[in-house]
Amino acid sequence: MTRPPLSQIDASVICIALFVLMLFSLALGNKMRKKFWSAEEGDHQGGVNSLLAALFGLWSFILAFTFSQSGTRFDNVRAIIVDEGNMLRTAILKADFFPDSIRDAYRADLRSYLEERISYYEDYNDEAKFNKNREALSKTATLLWTRTVELSKKPTLTGLAGGMAPALTNLFDIGIKREALLSAGVPTPINIMLLVLALSICLIGGFTTPAIKRKEWIVLTMFALLASTILYITIDLARPMQGFIKPDVGQETIVNLRKLF
Repeated sequence: MTRPPLSQIDASVICIALFVLMLFSLALGNKMRKKFWSAEEGDHQGGVNSLLAALFGLWSFILAFTFSQSGTRFDNVRAIIVDEGNMLRTAILKADFFPDSIRDAYRADLRSYLEERISYYEDYNDEAKFNKNREALSKTATLLWTRTVELSKKPTLTGLAGGMAPALTNLFDIGIKREALLSAGVPTPINIMLLVLALSICLIGGFTTPAIKRKEWIVLTMFALLASTILYITIDLARPMQGFIKPDVGQETIVNLRKLF
């Protein structure tokens, strides 16, 4: 799975860097004011303040939209994991209808599929292990499907194989859907736009502030900290398998299937 360069950087690193750069932009903007805005020119900054307000409103709008999309995506991933667990449970239970020798072969492959699926989520951040796990999943899925096709050609097992086929098809289909959802994420241009707008707001904010003293620095630092924290949560929600906030409830659904064996 190819991931965008920005998605490979930890969200905490991005937001810590943003926090530092926001403070730097504030200081740089204030320094520019002292250099290019003489005291004799007065303090008529209506146009600049209007621009600052417009930029802040635009940033807030994009952030709210992105946060909503990230939250929706997180819920969708969690729901898909739960659905996948239910479909895998159905396939395991349907294996019990086969004769013992075939049942044992099915259960062995389904157990391998389960363990590979658990590793899929645990190794998501390790690209080498993740890609190796995807290959193992593909091989196990092929074994399960090949066995089902062969059994469907035997008159005595045609009905049982016909019942297993849709269970496996649904299981494989939701795996593809899950992978597509995980690779989607928040588009990189939107994340970049949020970062650029945040720095622009700080630069203009520093420029429109006559003097940044201790009291002003406390207020501006709190703003930068809150903005970085909100952006961190937004990015983290959009990376349910990478970030700090993970769909543990869905993962437990998959792990609990071990009890069936």
